[in-house]
Amino acid sequence: MLLDAWNQSYCQISRGAFDGSVSSFTAGGVRVLVERLNRTVYQRGQVAASRIAVGIPFQLEGHALLCGQTSHRDGLHVFSGDGGFEFLSPDKHVVVNLEIEPEAIGDIHARWQLETLLPVLGTKPGVLNIDPARLQAFREVLKRLLDAVAATPTLLDDAAIAATFEKSVIFGLAEALQGLSDTAAFGNAEPRTARNWQLVRSVRELVEGTPDCPLSVAELCARFRASRRTLQYAFEDTLGVNPSAYMRAVRLDHVRRELQASSSVTEVATRWGFWHFGNFSSEYREQFGELPSETCRRKRVA
Repeated sequence: MLLDAWNQSYCQISRGAFDGSVSSFTAGGVRVLVERLNRTVYQRGQVAASRIAVGIPFQLEGHALLCGQTSHRDGLHVFSGDGGFEFLSPDKHVVVNLEIEPEAIGDIHARWQLETLLPVLGTKPGVLNIDPARLQAFREVLKRLLDAVAATPTLLDDAAIAATFEKSVIFGLAEALQGLSDTAAFGNAEPRTARNWQLVRSVRELVEGTPDCPLSVAELCARFRASRRTLQYAFEDTLGVNPSAYMRAVRLDHVRRELQASSSVTEVATRWGFWHFGNFSSEYREQFGELPSETCRRKRVA
């Protein structure tokens, strides 16, 4: 599994056939994961405590948030740290993620450099605002490295070349972070945005926690003692969708996961509150670009 150290899960929010990929390769103590997505996805995870994980956006077009902070192309995304991360990625999304295991770094100077970066990266996930020119320079370094590996996949089989790649990434990251101290550069979420994010997070934990999740906005309002207007604004401010659309997306996502191990579409659909099977099939196709029966058939063939 490519994201085994991230304990990561995905939930598709925007509708349409999903086309995404995560490609990966390793050089010493550095692992590179290139993530490409074409739909708005609500991601969450917890990076292993022994790893440093950051993301360098190559393309981010649309509404995006990382732990309640505005996600943008000129912000370094820090995924490692206490408490785990929650990332709403936009429809057009290409991010090069770097997963670094300090104990596996061979070069003593590179290990020392990582130690100096830890206070800058901070102890919690978030968006680190750095100089756009420095981030672009690091982006170009990564592009050259990625192009070289793509052209010659066996390149990193050579230990010396892998060590050079490893140092290029670590010292390139250090150059990008030059001039920063502690966590002062983290973009603080506006108080209103932070409150909205926390409300949405609480709803997500409730909705995803049990199969008997709330099926209506009215029920959500009752459970959270919040007005319909408050919930509506919180979801539109953070996720860009209304609460009903979000709950439908989460329930459809659960259905899709369960269909991979079940032969009964009806049983799975009703378990997640879809009782009108004609509407359910239409909604499922709009969300994922295929009928539920096609999902079952494709998984059986695989």
